[in-house]
Amino acid sequence: DYRMKQPFTAMSQAGNAICEYGRSHLTVTELARQMPDTVVFQNGISDADIEMMEMYREFLPHIQIIFLLDDLLHDLPEKSSQYKKLKAAFRDAKSRLRKALSYCDRLIVSTKPLAEMCKGMIDDIDIIPNRLRKATWNELQSLRQQSAKPRVGWAGAQQHQGDLEIIIDVVKETAEEVDWVFFGMCPEEIKPYIKEDHAFVDIEAYPQKLASLNLDLAVAPLEEHDFNIAKSNLRLLEYGILGWPVVCSDIFPYQTNDAPVIRVANNKADWLSAIRQILADPSALQQAGDDLKAWVKQHYLLEDHLDEWFSSLATTEFRADQSKAEKTLKQSFRS
Repeated sequence: DYRMKQPFTAMSQAGNAICEYGRSHLTVTELARQMPDTVVFQNGISDADIEMMEMYREFLPHIQIIFLLDDLLHDLPEKSSQYKKLKAAFRDAKSRLRKALSYCDRLIVSTKPLAEMCKGMIDDIDIIPNRLRKATWNELQSLRQQSAKPRVGWAGAQQHQGDLEIIIDVVKETAEEVDWVFFGMCPEEIKPYIKEDHAFVDIEAYPQKLASLNLDLAVAPLEEHDFNIAKSNLRLLEYGILGWPVVCSDIFPYQTNDAPVIRVANNKADWLSAIRQILADPSALQQAGDDLKAWVKQHYLLEDHLDEWFSSLATTEFRADQSKAEKTLKQSFRS
């Protein structure tokens, strides 16, 4: 959704490009009939993906092939729910990625660590950060101070066992001080200590459901692991656009672009101190949420950065033609 559907839809609606997406591969004949300028594969390292790339490259050499990568596919945390499944399916994920990229013209990644990891696999690498769609997120409202105790929460899917272990003791120790709210994964060990446990929802319903949690403070723990270091700061963006201040782990995804958040080391004492300190000052708490919301709106709204996607998905020839046209336009203005 964040790396293909939303950018493609936004570009189509803005009239920048004609974009289509689907989950199944088109045969060479079907693709030839459609005659696209560019074909995009997202995290495509399966046998079927690589086979189709090879065929497209051989029989339709004029079509540009672009690879989207937004996760460190070959190195998942062992505590992730996806670890055994992906390790069994793609023991050779890194070599598969290298082979897939050999058929591609360009790689688009979501973070600098992913770009660094892929150096030497492909020459042309663009970094386009994850961003939020205005149409989805900009008008959402989340209320503050809706309970007698501060509402402190976390949201995420089922692969975050290692991350949540960082704050298990924090949740237990502060259970009488705050109302803990979990949305998605919630370890059994802390369920007796939390106020609300919300089941995950479909991606279409996710933004509205997240906003309805009405948090006063959000937490974003991440364990130190190469997979997490290569992740984007998407969780900060989703929390921030709702005006929630954030306490988070002090690792790369949350250090980028001077995000106005509270970063802490992954130990119980630092997490407890940070949470208690910010909650003790309601005015500072609200200001922190306002500052993060303003930061997200300034840097991370998708529709304000469609030119990055358009330029990266355009063919090399189109880029060159566009550059020539811009130079000609500038020269005409000067004359």
